[in-house]
Order: sequence, then structure tokens, then C-alpha cells
Amino acid sequence: MAAIIRPFTYGDMAQVVMAQSRFYDSAYGWRGKMEQLLLEICSEFLKSHDPARTQCWIAEIDGAFAGSIFCCDAGDNVAQLRLLHLDESARGQGLGRRLVAACVDFARAADYREIMLWTHAVLLPARRLYADAGFVVTATETHTEFDKPEPGETWTLVF
Repeated sequence: MAAIIRPFTYGDMAQVVMAQSRFYDSAYGWRGKMEQLLLEICSEFLKSHDPARTQCWIAEIDGAFAGSIFCCDAGDNVAQLRLLHLDESARGQGLGRRLVAACVDFARAADYREIMLWTHAVLLPARRLYADAGFVVTATETHTEFDKPEPGETWTLVF
């Protein structure tokens, strides 16, 4: 199996939204509100995309979509890692680490002072990837964005 990480091309956003919407609905019941959030994030990314400051990478296995990650500009010279996702069949092959590394390396090369992310505490595999990349939890909060209380976390990596 040939696994690659590549920069996004136009048309990839539909696959990003579809894959994540289906996963989060099936795994956690985060139905339409999650899909709406994904559409908003992808739309904003496309509207404000600046190749020197923002990027999205797509993971593929044998030419098929397998996952994605975004590096966005959060303002104040802070990058934001967003929407890390790997299809369950693609996990355990190092693609998650490669996606996170691509995002962190890009943010560092773009001369951001730090990179942050927000995640759900239930996403244990992603949390391990973040910790392994040097991120630390800097804040926790419970939110009800998806209709039930969910613990969330802000993670930060200072360069």
C-alpha cells in the first residue's frame, strides 16, 4: 500500500467534510451540528487561504482519501491545527504522525510563535499524537456544542 501526504487541491474539502461527518455521527452521535461546523471551517479556510500562512494536507492510501489536517492562522502570530482525521482503516500506519508533523513543520517555517489546537477529551488516539509532538494541555472546559456535555481541551506547542 502506497501512503502519501499531499497538499490539498480544490475539491478535497467535500471529502474532508463527508469523512469526518460520517465518523463523528457513527462514533459519537454528533450529527448535523458537527457537519455544519466542518462546513464552516472548510469554507473559511478556502475563503482566506494564504499559501504562506495556511495549508491543508490530505492523506491517501493507494490514491484513495484517508485523512486530513489543517494549519490555520488563529491571529496574534499563532497557528491553529484543525480537523485532524484519519479513516479508521488508515490508522496504525504512521499517517497521523506524518500529518501532525507536516502541520507543525509548516507553522514553524511560517514563523508562527506557537501552534494551538482544540480537541475533545474523548479523542484518545489524537491526544496521544499531540502529546508525542510536544503539545501540552493549557486549558480545559466543558461545552454543549453537540447537545450533551463534552469535555474539551486546548493544547499548545510554543516554538
